[in-house]
Amino acid sequence: MAKRNGYFQLQIEENGVYIQIFPPVENGEAVTISDVMDYLNSAKISDYDLNSLNRVLIGLQEPITMKLTQTVCDAVNEKAKVQVAADRMSATIRLYPPSNKGKLMSKKDIVDELNFAGIKYGIIERIVDVLVATPIFCHDIVVAKGKPVVEGTDARIEYHFDTKPLAKPKLNEDGTVDFHQLNIFTRVEKDQLLATLIPEVAGEEGIDVLGNRILPHKIRKAVLKCGRNIRLSDDRLQMFSDVNGDVKLEGDTVFVSDSFTVPADVDASTGDIIYEGNVIVNGNVRTGFTIRARGDIQVKGVVEGANLYSDGNIVLSRGIQGMNRGRLEAKGDIVTKFIESATVKAGGNVRSGSILHSQIEAGDTILCEGKKSFVIGGNLNALNLIDIKTMGNQMGTITNVKLGMDLAVLDHLKEMEQEFKTNAETIEKCNQVLILFKKRLESGQKIPPDKVALIQATGKDKQRLTERQEELGESIKSTKEMIDLNNKGRLRVSDMIYPGVRILIGNCTYIVKEELKYCQFFLKDGEIVVESY
Repeated sequence: MAKRNGYFQLQIEENGVYIQIFPPVENGEAVTISDVMDYLNSAKISDYDLNSLNRVLIGLQEPITMKLTQTVCDAVNEKAKVQVAADRMSATIRLYPPSNKGKLMSKKDIVDELNFAGIKYGIIERIVDVLVATPIFCHDIVVAKGKPVVEGTDARIEYHFDTKPLAKPKLNEDGTVDFHQLNIFTRVEKDQLLATLIPEVAGEEGIDVLGNRILPHKIRKAVLKCGRNIRLSDDRLQMFSDVNGDVKLEGDTVFVSDSFTVPADVDASTGDIIYEGNVIVNGNVRTGFTIRARGDIQVKGVVEGANLYSDGNIVLSRGIQGMNRGRLEAKGDIVTKFIESATVKAGGNVRSGSILHSQIEAGDTILCEGKKSFVIGGNLNALNLIDIKTMGNQMGTITNVKLGMDLAVLDHLKEMEQEFKTNAETIEKCNQVLILFKKRLESGQKIPPDKVALIQATGKDKQRLTERQEELGESIKSTKEMIDLNNKGRLRVSDMIYPGVRILIGNCTYIVKEELKYCQFFLKDGEIVVESY
């Protein structure tokens, strides 16, 4: 026998109203007290014994007929209950059989019920015809479906050149680092294809069963953006270089430029250098002068107390002797042989042979490379990694190292976790109350009227707190992921670290009080630990 839900039917006799209840077949759903109550309410039958009816429903195995009331009513026609899904993309109908002498619903009756419930689109005529020919009672049947929205795709751009060139010094076999042979430019030839635009694809509107339009998400359009020395194809979907030069991606704009070369020093003979492309200085940059470049800056000599600002990378074949006034700032990487008494700030990495009494800040990593590399004094601040050969000196010169997360973020996380714990305890209490009354009802006990309001309020509290728990869970997860990412900061020392070095990771501090060799410092279980490296 096929699976079938349990159902019920009214029998109206001269001496009262009876109800016939049929059990489910093949794991179908049993008749519920709430379903019967809703039906009787719609039929305007109220003077029945709720607790007796509930006892009959519990554990029903065979068909049974019981008397509801002595009050005789008119015949009850077939009824329908229409429900719209939360996303309004489907609707179900639940049919209830007519009483004896009651009428079955016609196709028009069913369609009228659907229209009354607001269904204006997607009614499945075939299903309606089947329900008229062979009604299925007390079973939710999908009778209308909306048209799903079809999402479009964003436009995207494919670049045909290295958009993130990295200047990396060569490590020689003897352990020394060669800072002279560095290439920070991406060369392109005339007529070379630089980028291709794959246009956006528009989405298609949907419509729900209530007749509402469902708009697809707004798609992101894109255009090829470029500076001078570049041309676009007639359809503006391809980008080509008009000259032999250096190509660079800044934000979402492609630039091709010839490099501006200073044959000797940047000094009183040249003045400050401000250039839209790359700047190459074959000599030194003297104290008091400034270079600003939209591209990369390469200096083959020494930078003194000067200021260099680059929207790309800065590469010094020798280094900077800043005299406490020199400054290097780059949105990309900074590579130099040595840094002394200077302020250095990079959006990416800082790589140097040695660092002395300087303020260093890197958006990713600080690397001090070379056979005799060292860091003494000053402040080093990096998000992820600081990798040094020797740090500090025997004189105990104060050297500060910082990696990691801000205290305010940790405090906010603790507040959210405490709220989550308190809510969980309250939800558990709500569950206990609801389970208690459910067991009483199932065992046939009467529920006092003054307790009904308590049950309703408890249910609302549980729903509200459950929704808040979902919000808190997502916030806690994302905050922990951010903390984990930032607190993976690590200091590695490949030779010696001396007393006087202060290490801050996240919001934990470690002060080096004795000489340590071949070690690394990182955060573990809420404190900074030291391990061999």
